[in-house]
This record gives sequence, C-alpha cells and structure tokens, in this order.
Amino acid sequence: MAKRKTPNVVIYTTRHCTHCKQAIRQLRSWKVGFREMDIETNHRAYAEFRRLRARGVPVIAVGERHLFGFDAKRLRQLLENAGIAVSG
Repeated sequence: MAKRKTPNVVIYTTRHCTHCKQAIRQLRSWKVGFREMDIETNHRAYAEFRRLRARGVPVIAVGERHLFGFDAKRLRQLLENAGIAVSG
C-alpha cells in the first residue's frame, strides 16, 4: 500500500502584514511545517502569487488548495482535510 504524500504548506506574505504574522504564529503553535514566501523580496514568490490571482496576503497554499486571508478555523479545516496533523 503506497503512503499518501503530505502536501507542502506555503504562506505568501509581506513584511508588514499583521494577518500574515498571525497565520505564521498559528501554524507554529500547531507544529505545522511551512515555507514562507515574501512577495516583496522574492521575485519567484511574487510571480506565483500573481499566478494565483490573489489580491492580498496572506495566501496559504496547502498542496493545490488555497486559503486567501487568515481564518484559524478555516485553516485548521484545510490542513486536516489535506491529512496534515494539527496539534493543540
């Protein structure tokens, strides 16, 4: 039986985004691994952000699913639906 691959978690941010900082704190408190992509300093991150047609940050990508903005309840549900263990 093949093991299901855990999807990557990526958060697109900017340096001064309060909701981005809240989302990062929440992910850390749940002990969820993620990669932060600052769209102001990283050209590749900005290109990916534009490809998603996002209007603002944070954008949290869990595999191919996306959460636009920060809502802890919706983020937890997205992670759990993707098979990512959330502690706490």
